[in-house]
Amino acid sequence: MDAIKSYLDNVFANLPKTDAVLKAKAEMMANMEEKYLHFKKDGLSEHEAVGRVIAEFGSIDELLAELNVAPASSTPGTASSKARQVSREEAVEYVNQKRQSGILIGLGVFMCIAGVAALILINQIGFMGHGHGQFAHAQARPVLGVVVLLLMVAAAVGIFIYAGMRLSKFEFLEGDFTLPAHLQKEIEDKKDAFTPSFTVAIIIGVSLCILAPLLILLPFLLTGPGVLAPYWVVAMLLTVATAVFVFVYAGSIKEAYDKLLKTGDYSRQPDQKFTNAVSSVIWPLAIMSYLLLGFLGDYWGKAWIIFPVAVFLSIAISAIAKFVRKE
Repeated sequence: MDAIKSYLDNVFANLPKTDAVLKAKAEMMANMEEKYLHFKKDGLSEHEAVGRVIAEFGSIDELLAELNVAPASSTPGTASSKARQVSREEAVEYVNQKRQSGILIGLGVFMCIAGVAALILINQIGFMGHGHGQFAHAQARPVLGVVVLLLMVAAAVGIFIYAGMRLSKFEFLEGDFTLPAHLQKEIEDKKDAFTPSFTVAIIIGVSLCILAPLLILLPFLLTGPGVLAPYWVVAMLLTVATAVFVFVYAGSIKEAYDKLLKTGDYSRQPDQKFTNAVSSVIWPLAIMSYLLLGFLGDYWGKAWIIFPVAVFLSIAISAIAKFVRKE
């Protein structure tokens, strides 16, 4: 019933508040309530009953012709009469595409971070003399690590482009759009149903982020830096990569619902973009610093400390951005 009332409120929002219009609205509300109860008695679900009632409502143009009135001028904060109305098929497809793009983008980010882990691992194995021939060569070792990193980043960029192209058909959602009342209620219900899964994903991601620094700190506290320290850095980076994948996947689905409903994190995208921009600067700088220290000073076995610092900076910036946003 609330969906029907919201629908009528939206329909009559731009009509002049004359006695004839208000009377017509009250009569339509009574008729729609009667039809809704009739459909419910016939065994239809709430969504089906609301959809049937609204489908039988008719065109707003026919209503205006009967009342002999014209829409009032749009006021700030109200939906434009020219706003694109999103169909149920488009909304469902958009959520599915965001779900799939969440997997793709999460995989791409994982590959970027895993590429850094591979770079450290390859250099550390060569540093400890575990390789032979060209692999253990002082010059071939860092070059091989860089090649693996670049290949993984290139593959990740290709995934990002592909995911973006799949969502390009929904660019109209960046502009002004509206949802039918029954569709908005359906999306709100789906978002509510997804909330427990999203909460679990956040718990898992945060737990992995807390565990990641421990993979560095505990070996230092127990045995000191030692020759195995770079391997713990690799484990930390892979743990962070897994956490990011979880965040991206769950966040993409939630963003789809928020974007359609124009609520939640979607209204705070500028802050999120700032955090992403800062992080996108930190990691390239960390990689460049690592390569420079390795090639110029041959500090491959020690320069890995740059990456734990980069992780801590990224987490700290994200936490500060969220605190400032709440303030």
